[in-house]
Amino acid sequence: MKKLLSLAFIAIITLFACQGMAQGNAENVATDVINAYKNKDVTLLKKYLTSIMVYDVNDNFFDSSDGKPLAEIAEKWDGTIKEIRYSKGDMMGKTVLLASVYFSDNPNGNINVVILTSYEKSDWKAFAFGIEDITKEEFEQGSKEIPEETNDVIIDHSAFSIEMANGDAFENPSTEKLIELLKSLDDDNFFLILNSKRGFLQASTSEKGFIVQYSDDTGMFEAEAYFTFDMLNDIFEAYIDSKEWKEKAVWVGM
Repeated sequence: MKKLLSLAFIAIITLFACQGMAQGNAENVATDVINAYKNKDVTLLKKYLTSIMVYDVNDNFFDSSDGKPLAEIAEKWDGTIKEIRYSKGDMMGKTVLLASVYFSDNPNGNINVVILTSYEKSDWKAFAFGIEDITKEEFEQGSKEIPEETNDVIIDHSAFSIEMANGDAFENPSTEKLIELLKSLDDDNFFLILNSKRGFLQASTSEKGFIVQYSDDTGMFEAEAYFTFDMLNDIFEAYIDSKEWKEKAVWVGM
């Protein structure tokens, strides 16, 4: 099965969905999607696909390499929705919601979910072909309640850039992209530098944890203690979003 893609890509797809309407009920939409596969109902499935995906579905879809495995999962569904988890992202300052609707267990050890998206309160639409299998850990990262709307200030990241040990470089990175790159650090791709107008914040791997250093117009400093990944995530997110970050460690001059 395909893995969940980033919220940024999800947002791009959902831009093609109808906008300005209430989201509706994610459980009802997911139930329709599952039943569309269970009953091999092309018309019902197309109702919930984004315009970019609907052209890939025809009368032969449920016998295709894309549709057949999903139909087989749906055929075994017992009719109950186990749980729904939600998460929120942004796309060009607009809110994108993601709903993962857990409906059955997969023999491979993962769980089967219907993944739905809503852009700026548009009706729920299926992400890709709707049904995916994901790990329970991925599912539980979501919230049990739909995240509330906020008036968050959109942070300008145009002054930031990222350099990786493997030579990859990224201009104007999103916070989500930064966290994705931090997760990719390993023994081969062992450091990340987040550059800004005021200097830089960098992390490198070690056997004991992450080594974190920063530089500004007062000099170069290193965190006294090793960082866990959660700590690393926290300080880099604060740095790129121009929030308080220095108090997250005790710093020693280099």
